[in-house]
Amino acid sequence: MQTAFLIVTRRCTRSCPFCFYSTGYLSHPAGEMDTPRLLDAVERLAGMGVKKLIVTGGEPLTRGDMARLLARAGERGMARLLLTNGDLIEGDTVRAVLGAGLEAVSLSVNDTATLPPREAAVAALAGAGRVPLTAIIAFHRGNAREIPAIVAWAEDRGIDALLQPAFIPPGSKGERDLSPRHFTDEEWRVVEPALLAWAQHAGMTPYARLVLGLYGRGEPLKPRACTMGSEALVLDCDGSVYPCFHRRDLGAGSILECAAPAIGERLSAAAGAVSRAPCFGEHCISLFAGADEIDLVPAR
Repeated sequence: MQTAFLIVTRRCTRSCPFCFYSTGYLSHPAGEMDTPRLLDAVERLAGMGVKKLIVTGGEPLTRGDMARLLARAGERGMARLLLTNGDLIEGDTVRAVLGAGLEAVSLSVNDTATLPPREAAVAALAGAGRVPLTAIIAFHRGNAREIPAIVAWAEDRGIDALLQPAFIPPGSKGERDLSPRHFTDEEWRVVEPALLAWAQHAGMTPYARLVLGLYGRGEPLKPRACTMGSEALVLDCDGSVYPCFHRRDLGAGSILECAAPAIGERLSAAAGAVSRAPCFGEHCISLFAGADEIDLVPAR
């Protein structure tokens, strides 16, 4: 297993309406691992052969132990990526997490109103030491007209951008007001050219084709294969292990209670249901964001 997505907390400084927790797509775990258990979980991931740790939430920096977690993962030979909204990025925090040897940061930037505080986060990261920074931009009906301005903001600062549609579950609160499924032609006339231009510049045209086909703006396509379940796993904040964010029905047990070989066997058994991408759908698209090569086949 090469990569682990580690959800360290469901707590956040924001309540974005398109968040999986806000839409009700994901339920809140009953609790979250304390620091000793979290560090133990990192040790166990290392024992399973994990080489890359993607730390996410909620907002990971609501926890005060992120520097310790990142340092421990580095000691075990893992490359580390932190996903954050930037609200809590300031001098001491940046020095602590970068001092732990953090290799990369992804910063969510979802509307023009939050660009000024994001400036402070970008400045803090730059001032503390150069670390690769990506702006993750989730587009939806609430920010569709702002997408070109947000992409331009990132480009002007030399920050790589990553565009992805916000997944709003059918029938959920706010679906009509948020889901790209309900984009008007006018909204698509803004978002589609911005997505195509960004993808061409970033070398991610296959991903853009996948996105547009999913929303009826091109040929319906799907990936032939998915790395979740075979090369990547998800570790939730309560210690539960899953082969994918979207296949919690295939749980592999608790990393704190089950032996690593048993978890590995359960993940291997579940891999066939995930790695061949039979369950690919709108909720999966962000898993392919950033992939410059995707083996696409017609969706059936």
